[in-house]
Amino acid sequence: MRKRLIWAIPLIGIAFFYACQEKGKFKIWESGPTKVGIQPFGKVGEDEIDSVKTAIERFYDFEVVVLDRIDLPKMAYTEIRYPRYRADSLVRYISDHVPDSVDMVIGLTNKDISVTKYQDAAKTKIKDPEWQYRDFGIFGLGRVGGDACVVSTYRLHGNASTKQYYKRLVRISCHEVGHVLGLHHCPEKKCLMNDANETISTIDKSSGELCQKCWKKIH
Repeated sequence: MRKRLIWAIPLIGIAFFYACQEKGKFKIWESGPTKVGIQPFGKVGEDEIDSVKTAIERFYDFEVVVLDRIDLPKMAYTEIRYPRYRADSLVRYISDHVPDSVDMVIGLTNKDISVTKYQDAAKTKIKDPEWQYRDFGIFGLGRVGGDACVVSTYRLHGNASTKQYYKRLVRISCHEVGHVLGLHHCPEKKCLMNDANETISTIDKSSGELCQKCWKKIH
Protein backbone atom coordinates (compact mmCIF):
# COMPACT_ATOMS: atom_id res chain seq x y z
CA MET A 1 0.00 0.00 0.00
CA ARG A 2 1.14 3.51 -0.66
CA LYS A 3 0.73 6.44 1.68
CA ARG A 4 -1.39 9.14 0.07
CA LEU A 5 -2.54 12.62 0.98
CA ILE A 6 -6.31 12.82 0.77
CA TRP A 7 -6.27 16.51 -0.04
CA ALA A 8 -4.20 15.80 -3.12
CA ILE A 9 -6.94 13.72 -4.76
CA PRO A 10 -8.26 15.60 -7.82
CA LEU A 11 -11.97 16.33 -7.85
CA ILE A 12 -13.84 14.52 -10.60
CA GLY A 13 -16.57 16.37 -12.41
CA ILE A 14 -15.65 19.78 -11.38
CA ALA A 15 -18.51 10.35 4.93
CA PHE A 16 -16.71 11.50 10.33
CA PHE A 17 -17.21 9.18 11.83
CA TYR A 18 -19.18 7.00 14.07
CA ALA A 19 -17.99 3.40 13.90
CA CYS A 20 -19.40 0.12 15.09
CA GLN A 21 -17.12 -0.70 17.97
CA GLU A 22 -17.24 -4.42 17.31
CA LYS A 23 -14.27 -6.59 18.02
CA GLY A 24 -12.32 -7.35 14.88
CA LYS A 25 -8.82 -7.86 13.58
CA PHE A 26 -7.09 -6.10 10.76
CA LYS A 27 -8.20 -7.70 7.55
CA ILE A 28 -6.07 -8.04 4.44
CA TRP A 29 -7.32 -10.66 2.07
CA GLU A 30 -4.53 -13.11 1.32
CA SER A 31 -5.98 -14.42 -1.95
CA GLY A 32 -4.88 -11.34 -3.89
CA PRO A 33 -5.26 -7.56 -4.11
CA THR A 34 -8.13 -6.18 -2.05
CA LYS A 35 -11.15 -5.34 -4.21
CA VAL A 36 -13.70 -2.78 -3.03
CA GLY A 37 -17.21 -2.38 -4.39
CA ILE A 38 -19.03 0.96 -4.28
CA GLN A 39 -22.78 0.51 -3.88
CA PRO A 40 -24.66 3.63 -5.03
CA PHE A 41 -28.07 4.02 -3.40
CA GLY A 42 -30.81 6.07 -5.02
CA LYS A 43 -29.84 9.37 -6.62
CA VAL A 44 -26.33 9.86 -5.21
CA GLY A 45 -24.38 11.76 -7.88
CA GLU A 46 -21.94 10.31 -10.40
CA ASP A 47 -19.34 12.92 -9.36
CA GLU A 48 -19.55 11.71 -5.76
CA ILE A 49 -19.21 8.08 -6.85
CA ASP A 50 -16.21 8.83 -9.09
CA SER A 51 -14.50 10.90 -6.38
CA VAL A 52 -14.85 8.15 -3.77
CA LYS A 53 -13.64 5.54 -6.27
CA THR A 54 -10.51 7.56 -7.08
CA ALA A 55 -9.87 8.33 -3.39
CA ILE A 56 -9.94 4.70 -2.27
CA GLU A 57 -7.80 3.59 -5.23
CA ARG A 58 -5.13 6.17 -4.52
CA PHE A 59 -5.20 6.12 -0.73
CA TYR A 60 -5.22 2.35 -0.16
CA ASP A 61 -3.96 1.15 -3.56
CA PHE A 62 -7.04 -1.11 -3.85
CA GLU A 63 -8.97 -2.08 -6.93
CA VAL A 64 -12.39 -0.40 -6.86
CA VAL A 65 -15.47 -1.22 -8.92
CA VAL A 66 -18.86 0.49 -9.03
CA LEU A 67 -21.83 -1.82 -8.52
CA ASP A 68 -25.25 -1.36 -10.10
CA ARG A 69 -27.30 1.43 -8.55
CA ILE A 70 -30.14 0.23 -6.30
CA ASP A 71 -32.83 1.79 -4.11
CA LEU A 72 -32.33 2.17 -0.39
CA PRO A 73 -33.89 -0.79 1.44
CA LYS A 74 -37.24 -0.04 3.06
CA MET A 75 -36.20 -2.02 6.15
CA ALA A 76 -33.71 0.74 7.04
CA TYR A 77 -36.21 3.61 6.84
CA THR A 78 -37.19 5.38 10.08
CA GLU A 79 -39.27 8.30 11.30
CA ILE A 80 -38.17 8.16 14.94
CA ARG A 81 -37.24 11.86 14.71
CA TYR A 82 -37.09 12.67 11.01
CA PRO A 83 -37.54 10.71 7.79
CA ARG A 84 -34.14 9.08 7.28
CA TYR A 85 -32.35 5.73 7.23
CA ARG A 86 -30.75 3.76 10.04
CA ALA A 87 -27.05 3.38 9.31
CA ASP A 88 -26.66 0.14 11.28
CA SER A 89 -29.49 -1.43 9.28
CA LEU A 90 -27.88 -0.27 6.03
CA VAL A 91 -24.51 -1.76 7.01
CA ARG A 92 -26.19 -5.09 7.80
CA TYR A 93 -28.06 -4.98 4.49
CA ILE A 94 -24.87 -4.23 2.55
CA SER A 95 -22.99 -6.98 4.39
CA ASP A 96 -25.73 -9.48 3.54
CA HIS A 97 -25.42 -8.60 -0.16
CA VAL A 98 -21.64 -8.39 -0.71
CA PRO A 99 -20.99 -9.94 -4.14
CA ASP A 100 -18.48 -12.77 -4.40
CA SER A 101 -16.49 -10.59 -6.81
CA VAL A 102 -15.40 -8.09 -4.10
CA ASP A 103 -13.93 -8.21 -0.58
CA MET A 104 -15.83 -5.28 0.91
CA VAL A 105 -18.56 -2.81 -0.06
CA ILE A 106 -18.99 0.87 0.74
CA GLY A 107 -22.52 2.18 0.33
CA LEU A 108 -23.09 5.77 -0.81
CA THR A 109 -26.31 7.70 -0.31
CA ASN A 110 -27.48 11.32 -0.40
CA LYS A 111 -30.12 10.60 2.25
CA ASP A 112 -29.66 11.33 5.95
CA ILE A 113 -28.51 8.37 8.08
CA SER A 114 -28.63 7.84 11.85
CA VAL A 115 -27.81 5.59 14.79
CA THR A 116 -28.68 5.34 18.47
CA LYS A 117 -25.81 6.53 20.67
CA TYR A 118 -25.33 4.92 24.08
CA GLN A 119 -23.55 5.96 27.26
CA ASP A 120 -21.85 2.58 27.67
CA ALA A 121 -20.34 -0.14 25.51
CA ALA A 122 -22.99 -2.61 26.68
CA LYS A 123 -25.64 -0.33 25.18
CA THR A 124 -27.86 -0.40 28.24
CA LYS A 125 -28.63 3.34 28.41
CA ILE A 126 -29.06 5.89 25.65
CA LYS A 127 -26.82 8.93 25.90
CA ASP A 128 -28.36 12.10 27.36
CA PRO A 129 -30.42 13.86 26.17
CA GLU A 130 -32.26 10.75 25.07
CA TRP A 131 -34.53 12.59 22.63
CA GLN A 132 -31.44 13.65 20.65
CA TYR A 133 -29.38 10.48 20.78
CA ARG A 134 -32.14 7.90 20.24
CA ASP A 135 -31.87 8.69 16.54
CA PHE A 136 -28.73 10.72 15.92
CA GLY A 137 -27.69 11.85 12.45
CA ILE A 138 -24.17 10.85 11.34
CA PHE A 139 -21.78 11.11 8.37
CA GLY A 140 -20.85 7.44 8.01
CA LEU A 141 -20.72 4.06 9.71
CA GLY A 142 -18.29 1.17 9.33
CA ARG A 143 -18.20 -2.29 10.86
CA VAL A 144 -14.73 -2.79 12.35
CA GLY A 145 -13.17 -5.90 10.86
CA GLY A 146 -16.31 -6.58 8.81
CA ASP A 147 -17.00 -6.25 5.12
CA ALA A 148 -19.31 -3.23 4.82
CA CYS A 149 -19.68 0.46 5.55
CA VAL A 150 -21.92 3.33 4.48
CA VAL A 151 -21.37 7.06 3.88
CA SER A 152 -23.99 9.80 3.50
CA THR A 153 -23.43 13.08 1.68
CA TYR A 154 -26.44 14.66 3.42
CA ARG A 155 -24.54 16.47 6.20
CA LEU A 156 -21.42 17.44 4.25
CA HIS A 157 -22.62 20.55 2.40
CA GLY A 158 -22.97 22.89 5.41
CA ASN A 159 -20.80 26.04 5.06
CA ALA A 160 -18.66 24.28 2.46
CA SER A 161 -17.38 25.21 -0.97
CA THR A 162 -17.53 22.53 -3.63
CA LYS A 163 -13.85 21.75 -3.00
CA GLN A 164 -14.42 21.46 0.75
CA TYR A 165 -17.48 19.26 0.22
CA TYR A 166 -15.54 16.74 -1.85
CA LYS A 167 -12.64 16.80 0.59
CA ARG A 168 -15.05 15.87 3.38
CA LEU A 169 -16.61 13.12 1.28
CA VAL A 170 -13.35 11.36 0.38
CA ARG A 171 -11.95 11.65 3.90
CA ILE A 172 -15.05 10.13 5.45
CA SER A 173 -15.11 7.37 2.83
CA CYS A 174 -11.47 6.41 3.43
CA HIS A 175 -12.07 6.60 7.20
CA GLU A 176 -14.95 4.13 7.00
CA VAL A 177 -12.94 1.77 4.79
CA GLY A 178 -10.26 1.96 7.50
CA HIS A 179 -12.79 0.63 10.00
CA VAL A 180 -13.64 -2.28 7.71
CA LEU A 181 -9.93 -3.07 7.52
CA GLY A 182 -9.90 -3.33 11.33
CA LEU A 183 -8.83 0.14 12.45
CA HIS A 184 -10.58 1.66 15.47
CA HIS A 185 -10.74 5.37 16.24
CA CYS A 186 -7.31 6.88 16.81
CA PRO A 187 -6.47 9.39 19.59
CA GLU A 188 -4.15 11.36 17.26
CA LYS A 189 -6.11 14.51 16.41
CA LYS A 190 -4.73 14.85 12.88
CA CYS A 191 -5.10 11.17 12.00
CA LEU A 192 -7.74 10.23 9.45
CA MET A 193 -9.09 7.69 11.95
CA ASN A 194 -9.72 10.26 14.69
CA ASP A 195 -13.33 10.36 15.90
CA ALA A 196 -15.37 13.28 14.55
CA ASN A 197 -16.92 13.83 18.01
CA GLU A 198 -20.20 14.94 16.42
CA THR A 199 -18.78 17.89 14.47
CA ILE A 200 -17.77 18.40 10.85
CA SER A 201 -14.91 20.69 11.96
CA THR A 202 -12.94 17.62 13.11
CA ILE A 203 -12.98 16.36 9.53
CA ASP A 204 -11.91 19.73 8.19
CA LYS A 205 -8.98 19.95 10.65
CA SER A 206 -7.73 16.43 9.92
CA SER A 207 -4.50 16.05 7.94
CA GLY A 208 -6.30 13.64 5.65
CA GLU A 209 -3.64 11.00 6.37
CA LEU A 210 -3.33 8.00 8.63
CA CYS A 211 -0.83 8.42 11.45
CA GLN A 212 2.22 6.15 11.47
CA LYS A 213 0.70 3.81 14.06
CA CYS A 214 -2.43 3.27 11.95
CA TRP A 215 -0.40 2.80 8.77
CA LYS A 216 1.74 0.14 10.47
CA LYS A 217 -1.37 -1.80 11.43
CA ILE A 218 -2.40 -2.17 7.79
CA HIS A 219 0.99 -2.88 6.23
